[in-house]
Amino acid sequence: MRQFLLDSELAPLQKMSVTGKNFRYLAQVLRLAEGGSFEGRLPSGKLCTLVVIERTKNEMILQRAAENAQPNADVPSASGSTIEGGMSASLVAQNKAACILPDGTCCGYGAPIWLLQCMPKASKLDDIVRQCTEIGVEKIFLIASDRSVAKTDNANNSSLKLERWNRIIKEARQQSASPVATALYAPAEIKEVLKTLKDCLEQRRTENGVDAEEKPAFLVMTEAPLHRKGLHGLLKSKPSPVVLAVGSEGGISPAELEMLTEFGFEPLHFSTNVLRSETAAIYGVSAVQSIMTEFSLWQCKE
Repeated sequence: MRQFLLDSELAPLQKMSVTGKNFRYLAQVLRLAEGGSFEGRLPSGKLCTLVVIERTKNEMILQRAAENAQPNADVPSASGSTIEGGMSASLVAQNKAACILPDGTCCGYGAPIWLLQCMPKASKLDDIVRQCTEIGVEKIFLIASDRSVAKTDNANNSSLKLERWNRIIKEARQQSASPVATALYAPAEIKEVLKTLKDCLEQRRTENGVDAEEKPAFLVMTEAPLHRKGLHGLLKSKPSPVVLAVGSEGGISPAELEMLTEFGFEPLHFSTNVLRSETAAIYGVSAVQSIMTEFSLWQCKE
């Protein structure tokens, strides 16, 4: 674990109790003893140093260290700082390459990436959620699409699945030290997802004071070469956020592709092999992120 996610804010020198699964992980996997310290990330997005001040059989008492405390002598202090990258959290505390929103949260590398994922089989979706969280995807919208094998279930099953996916997100963030608070939206039909997407974009504009000139990019991955522009051409205006739609097994149906196109999505085709749904999601997100993080290093030729 590269960071410990806290569910609530913790002031310097304030204490907290850890039990259950979190205790077992800290005690049995990390083998933390009294006096041990490690990094925690607050809901605000800031990092802090947590110190084990007491450990019993089933409970660990943690205390947030003073602002200038260090997790260990070999790692520069990151207490209280907002991390703007991933990897080992404290090692990138000085990295200014990513963009921090006015509320202190990190929008990822270069631009926030939002994924519209048509639901594949359950095991594949678990992998997509985990790996996209590690990469730093900000929002994941799940679509119960025409060709999805997995459809929306009853309320109890849907609730259990959301709990599992959110647990996967938490574990992936802690392991990867992702500063991006990945949010996952419950499965819905594409019309409802597009409505939610529109609401999220409007909320982003109003709450975060987004520049009116900042425009999002909408991309939908297609197996057929329907694209008119390459990925560099689609991203040359430095859009924010970048919204990527990916199909399930069998791809996106013609009716759904028409709805996405009407919303403003442009087709994106990679002239490589035919990709499985879980591979396509990671491939597409990674390609977008690579371009956006190195935006100043490349030139798009007309």
